[in-house]
Amino acid sequence: MIDLLQELLLVVDDFDRALTVEAGESAANYRKGIELIHAKLNDLLTRNGVRPIQALGEDFDPNLHQAVIHEVSPGHREGEVIGELRRGYLRGDRLLRPAMVKVAKA
Repeated sequence: MIDLLQELLLVVDDFDRALTVEAGESAANYRKGIELIHAKLNDLLTRNGVRPIQALGEDFDPNLHQAVIHEVSPGHREGEVIGELRRGYLRGDRLLRPAMVKVAKA
């Protein structure tokens, strides 16, 4: 657990550095830095067995998804996940957080 916390602190350090960027610096460079931090955090999660739930295009599954919107959508199947408002995550077979989704209805 201590190792995980130490690795998370390295990500926090990266965010701290990103927040010190001067207003005149390029938005593209700032975005690139944020993307690198995002990749680093995702790598840390992956190494600790955490993986995102694939929701878009899947059938609604109450064990993995939390439906927050139901929307008539003629181009989709009844019960198909057509939007993801917040990504869900698993660690192994254990649900850490359900995906908040928009589900098609007939």
